[in-house]
Amino acid sequence: MLTITEIWPTQQNSLIRTIKITFFFICCIIFDVTLFDELQNLLELQDYQALAMHLSTFSLYIGFSIKIILFQFTKIEPMGSMLRSIEDPIFDEYPPALEKYKTKCVRISNGVALFYFSSVAISILVYLLKPLYTEYTLPITFSHELSFVTHYALYFLQSFCCYYLVMIGISYDLIVIGLINIATTQLDILREQITNFKPEHQSEKLMEDEEYKFFSRCIQKHEAILKYVGETEDVFTLIFLAQCLITIFAFCNGLFQLAHNGELFSIEFYFNCSFTFDVLFEMGVPCWFATLLTNKSVEVSDACYNYNWLHSSTKVKKLLLIIQCRGQRPLYITAGKITHLSLQAYLQVLKSGYSYFALMQTLYQQKNQW
Repeated sequence: MLTITEIWPTQQNSLIRTIKITFFFICCIIFDVTLFDELQNLLELQDYQALAMHLSTFSLYIGFSIKIILFQFTKIEPMGSMLRSIEDPIFDEYPPALEKYKTKCVRISNGVALFYFSSVAISILVYLLKPLYTEYTLPITFSHELSFVTHYALYFLQSFCCYYLVMIGISYDLIVIGLINIATTQLDILREQITNFKPEHQSEKLMEDEEYKFFSRCIQKHEAILKYVGETEDVFTLIFLAQCLITIFAFCNGLFQLAHNGELFSIEFYFNCSFTFDVLFEMGVPCWFATLLTNKSVEVSDACYNYNWLHSSTKVKKLLLIIQCRGQRPLYITAGKITHLSLQAYLQVLKSGYSYFALMQTLYQQKNQW
């Protein structure tokens, strides 16, 4: 998806790539302007139910637009550096018995991507077909009068931009999940290598040299992992900050839609449930993998302590101490350098979303009482 839309970093610039980027950019700008215009109309009318429905999509698409802009104009070069870090040959230096960790990484990443991509694709399809099963004439309401031509032009614009922005947005999330999973896998492999290492030589001198070379290489591998995680965090930290804000508003308005849906188990009810689930999944899974990364980074330090180092030489013990000290500082992925991405942060996002939902519910009830 990122390759088709020319967002994926590339060293080659061509006329076709420039035309594609310009076309997508202009369409998204026009689309965002229509969203802002409709938001202003609903604020003037003080129709909270319609406003909640509009905000649920408004926050998503504006947020996805911000994510694309942040990535396209500020993170292309850091992304290229990070991708080169993945190709470091040191990441492929491990015994065949540890290949299972790499296989597990690929299986989990592909499984999560397939499930989430399919779920979102179905939700978007149901949403874009909204005029077929509701009284609305467009997927996203637009209060101004439209002619036959402008109506279908706007319908095409909304359909194209909804699909484009959502799929690009979740592509970022799936890439991050895969990248974090790679780091977690390398930490697992490094931990197992340290824990299970046994010198093959019987001679004390050769054993000492073998240990020293092995742990020197472990330090290099650990440094490569730290560098890779740091570059990943630098590329996606602002994107995660935008994602946190998107989740708060989208979750809040998703709950409001569920609370005020008239027909239980209707297509609209299914869509609102699917929409809320996709929003929670989009933020929850990266937080889960980021928490896993943090926990695995500390386990490397434990592996150094558990190694049979009592009879090792002083210089080998110093190498173990270096890895252990570095491993005691957990690895984190942050959201805008403000907060660590973790399950605790995810709970805070949900609490914030529910607080805004309670506020909207109160305002809605007060308006009806008047």
